[in-house]
Order: sequence, then structure tokens, then C-alpha cells
Amino acid sequence: MFIAKAVAATLLAGSFGGLTAPPPGDAAAYEKQTRLEAERVACMTERGLDYTASPEPRHTWQPGERERLAGDLEALRAYRTKYGFGVWSPNVYPKDAVPNPVRHENPNNKMLMSLSAGALKKWRAADDSCFAQAVKEVLGKTVTSQEDYADRIEAAVRTSLSVLDQDKRLVQLGKRFAACLGVSRTEPTALDGLSHTKIVRQASDVAKKAWKGDLPKGKTVVFLPNLKPAQARPHLDKEIKAALKDLECGKDFYPVYSPKAMEITSRVYQEFGREGAAQAIPSRIYRKVV
Repeated sequence: MFIAKAVAATLLAGSFGGLTAPPPGDAAAYEKQTRLEAERVACMTERGLDYTASPEPRHTWQPGERERLAGDLEALRAYRTKYGFGVWSPNVYPKDAVPNPVRHENPNNKMLMSLSAGALKKWRAADDSCFAQAVKEVLGKTVTSQEDYADRIEAAVRTSLSVLDQDKRLVQLGKRFAACLGVSRTEPTALDGLSHTKIVRQASDVAKKAWKGDLPKGKTVVFLPNLKPAQARPHLDKEIKAALKDLECGKDFYPVYSPKAMEITSRVYQEFGREGAAQAIPSRIYRKVV
């Protein structure tokens, strides 16, 4: 299977975690998201098209998840000892909810599957237009489509996080972290998820060998392997080793960097009316693979 450019943020949600309380602004962000969906319904109804409001469900925190995003070393070590970064563990533990969080089922899927190709194309164009109109009404922001909206969030997060590369303490911690890992990049934002990204790329390479279909044109594609537990186990063992080394090298870095990165990401998500900044962090890992 493959995941195209607009990567679902929940894919590796278990890989990181959250704060000691719900990220600041999540309630306000969810309220904005609900208003966005209401505007979208009204717009589609005016155009004579069906659309059922589908806000993302409120995030349910897993045990230890808040602590991991706050950079708690004990919580991070407990997670990584079993799941690594969360890349191969969904294959090894297919019934474990930690690496396999429940996916949000869009209530419009059944209706969309019943449409002809022409009707579906018309519906999607109208939906993008209505979504852009809703974003303008509720957030005062201009976007051209849902993909453009996701790209703008990502760009805003990236720009906002860049201030951490100027943090003198993090810069020094980053240099020690990089030296321990044996990598040349020392910027804090570059080190965030660097080892994780390497595992994602390796997993994608494994999956590509089994892929038989055509690739979507003009899309950045990250492949996720679909191996049986016994086949994936050796890969997870290597991932766990890499994840624990990364944690040992970053034991001074993560407790300082992680809570700051989470606060910044949450603030951007609130601005864009999206709850779930914790789930957003894994999606950044996928985008770094490009």
C-alpha cells in the first residue's frame, strides 16, 4: 500500500505522545473545526449535493502518551523498547491499539462510492470549493483546496518551529546529540525525528519491492509495508535498537525540545482550527522522507 502526499496524521500517532494535559487550545481548535464542518454542510446543501459533517473525533490519550510528547525519558524508553518508533510495530502487533490507533471513518464514504466517475469528480470539486469558502468564513484564511489547507498548516508549523533553531541551549544540545548519532545536521528541528525518518525510508523501500501498481503522477509517495508479524519482526528488532540509541543520544535534548515543539505545533493547529497537534507530529516524519 502507499500513502500519498496528504499523509494522515494518525498513522504514527503512537510514536510520540502528548503533554501532561491536553495541548493548549485544543478545545478552541475543535470548536473551529466544528464550525468549519457546519459551513461546509450549508454550502454543499445550497449546491444540491449531499455532505455529512465529519469533524475529526476528539483525541483519546493512550497511557504514557502525554509524557512521551513532553520528552519524559522513562515513558519514551518504555514505548521504544517494545514499539521502536512505531513504523514496523503495526505489522508485528496488528491487534495492539497502541501502534494501530482507531481510524476515523468518514460518514460520506458510502455515498461517494455510489457515485459515477463524473458525479464524483463534480462532487469533489464542489467540496473543495465549499471547504475553501468555509475556511474563509470561519478562519479568515484563503486556501484553494483541502490539500492546500494541509500544506499551509505544515508550512506554518515548519516556519514557527524554526525559532527553536535559534535557541542557544537547544543548539548546544543539538550539537552533542548529532555527534553521538554521527550525523552532520545539528539544527534542533533537523534532529527532531531524524532517526525515525531513516526507518520510514527503509520501510518504504521494502514495500516498494512488493508494489505492483502504478504510482500517482505528481504525488510524493511513502510506502507502508504490509508484512505478516513474523516477516516484520526482524525489521522491528533493528528499529528498536535504532530507537533506543536515538533516545540515549538525545536524553538531554528531548526533555527540552519536545515540550516546546508541541506547544508551537498546538498553537498553529489552533490557528487553523485543527484539534490534534499530537497526531500531527508523526505526519511531519513522513513529509521529511521526501
